[in-house]
This record gives sequence, structure tokens and C-alpha cells, in this order.
Amino acid sequence: MIKAVTNRKAENLDIGTDENYLVDETEHAVIMHKIGPGLKRLYLEPTSRCNLKCITCMRQQWNTIPEEDMEMVLFDKLLEQMEQFPQLEQVHLGGFGEPLAHPQALEIIKKLTGAGYRVSISTNGTLLDTAVAEDLIKCGLHSVFVSLDGIDKDTFGNIRIEGDFGQVYENIRNLQSLKGEFKTYNPKVNLEFVLMHRNSDQIRDLPALAKDLAIPAVLVTNLLAYSEEMYQEVLYENPSSEREMGAGALAPPKWNESMEGYRFPEPAMWPVVELDYVLWGSVRLPRMYWGSSRRCGFVDNDALVVRRDGRVSPCYALMYNYSYYLDNRKKEVSAYLPGNINEESLYDIWNKPEYIRFRHRVRNYNFPSCMDCSNSEVCDYTDKNEDCWGNAPSCADCLWSQGIIRCP
Repeated sequence: MIKAVTNRKAENLDIGTDENYLVDETEHAVIMHKIGPGLKRLYLEPTSRCNLKCITCMRQQWNTIPEEDMEMVLFDKLLEQMEQFPQLEQVHLGGFGEPLAHPQALEIIKKLTGAGYRVSISTNGTLLDTAVAEDLIKCGLHSVFVSLDGIDKDTFGNIRIEGDFGQVYENIRNLQSLKGEFKTYNPKVNLEFVLMHRNSDQIRDLPALAKDLAIPAVLVTNLLAYSEEMYQEVLYENPSSEREMGAGALAPPKWNESMEGYRFPEPAMWPVVELDYVLWGSVRLPRMYWGSSRRCGFVDNDALVVRRDGRVSPCYALMYNYSYYLDNRKKEVSAYLPGNINEESLYDIWNKPEYIRFRHRVRNYNFPSCMDCSNSEVCDYTDKNEDCWGNAPSCADCLWSQGIIRCP
């Protein structure tokens, strides 16, 4: 006999198990949502501060979100609560700040790896000096994703304001050299590249750069435009634009007119030697056009995000209130924060009925396809993250679910 939390009549369903379930009855089915420690991956934002002022970042548009660090008392509380999830193995440090800008960043990583978690980090690479690199190796960091949106001094400097391409390049090379000295495979170093008009001509040179730095993977993502100026930099196809069918995965508008500028030299793979074995490196490209297939990498992988203030969100896209530009319109996003670990346990937040039902909708993608709707240009719902099916928040036109925006 199951123990069930219901919104209607389903208390006595005999299915031969003693698991706990949240049970919903619809006109055609009884839906049984399992209650328990299902969390498998956690994204942690240690800080909302950053030492750069990148033109692509939401931080350049917000005026209401304070720049602050997660307090270590709060982090220790989170670490203790994480023990309630036996399937939780991966923790990624990222968010909308520079993780290494946290004064106790190395202590956070050391505590996480010491607890047995596989830890990765996204960084702009500017703080990755010799001392920090050595500490990251000693801490047991599994992997590091370095954001590198330009592969020469001028392009890099025009995008990552106050950053120095030469410094980041040498920091990566030094980290790889130190790994050899310590005779370790980790941390594995990967690159992230935000694709836009002003750096699109450099994408063909990414394999050569990655080979030079002994990097096995380059993750390419599109730009999320937080301003009208940045919207002019967008390369992915808008649903309202004229479509060019059959152009392939990397298919910006006017693909047929400028195909050579986006094509990789052959072959687009390279060997990377890791102590006693060889990896084949590759560039992982984003989707460049809207399609019917939609999938949430956060929910489908049983993940969530914990902000630096302890508030919990299902994904990066719903962490904060902000606006961005999509299909020639401004969209206002309201954060979805089902709980705060300062006030209740992460386990209880994960198993809140409203949050369980939200994840169910996302897994089945029970949202309208707003971008393909003939009323999208006049519908008020498209101006915010709600929809005409009554969903709030709605993931109807989420760029992450389309694979247009990608995260580690």
C-alpha cells in the first residue's frame, strides 16, 4: 500500500510498494509522482560578484540585485542538507558571478570534493593564477570550463571588458603544465564560447586553439541578448525570419551566402594526450534554429540551482528577475524560487507538491509552442514567462530547452 499525498481521491491504490507518492487524477489517468531524494546534480552560485564587465552578461543590465557572496555558514548548512540525497554526485559552481571571486572559493571546493562530490567550475580564467591552479589540483577539482569568447586580444577585449586574452591563455597553459608536474588527469580543462556576430569569424579557428592548449572539448553556445544592442549580435534564427531549410546544425540566417565563414577546416577533431591515454577533442555546437523538439537539461537530469542567498531555482533561466530580447520583442522574466534553504531543508523544497508538478510539466513539456503561434506578435503572454495554458512560470519559449543556449 502506498503512502500518498493527493489533491483528490487516491489514498488507497494497491501497487505493492511502500514508496511515497504525490498522486494527481486527471480525466484520463492517475499520475503518480515519486516523493524522495531524487536530486542528482546541483548547480551552486557561490557569489554574484565578478571581476569583469562582459558585454554579454545580464549583470550589466541589472540594478536591483546586490553583489554578494554566499556566507560560509550557509554553505555548511547546504553541504549538510545535501547528505539527504544519496544519488547526488555532481556539483557545478557557476551562476551569474565569477566563482573564484568568492574569498573562500577554494575552501568551498575542498569541502565538496572531501565529501565525495565530483566538482566542476565555470570561470572567466583571469583569477586562475599559479597558486590557485595548484590549489585546484590539490583540492581534487574534476573539471574547469573557461569562458573564452574571442581568440585574439582585440576580439576578447571588446567582449570581456577588463579581461586580458594573453593572461587567460597563459593561465590555461600553466594549469595544463602543472597537471603534468603533479601527474594528474584533473581538472580537465574545457572551453566555453558564446557565438555572436562580432566573433563568428573565429569559430573556424577554435579547433586549432583547443589543440594548442590540449583541450578536449569546446562548448559553443548562442548569445542571450539582455539589451537591444546585444540583440543585433544574435546569430540564431528567429521564428519570424525567412527559413532556410536543410542548412544543418550551425545555421545562422543567410547561411547560404556566407557558409565558408562558418565551416570548420577538416578534420574538426584533434588528439589530446592525457598522461597515458589520448582523447579526441571536438567542438560541441548549439542549435541555430527553432524546432519542435524541446528538452530541459536541468529538469531531465534531476538538477537544481542554489543561489548565493540560499534560494533554490530549477534552472539558470529562472534564477532572477530580468529582461531579454527575443524575436524582436522584449521579454520580462520572473524568477521561480520554490524555497530557501535558510528557512527549510533542500529535501523538503525538492519534494514540495508545486515543485514536483512543475518538474512533471517540464519533463513532458506541457507548454504551448509560443514562437510558432500565429498570435505571438499580439499575445500579451509572450511578454513574460507565462502562457495561455495557465502556466506561470512557463517554459514555452525557453532558449535552453531548444539547445540554442547551452550550459556545462
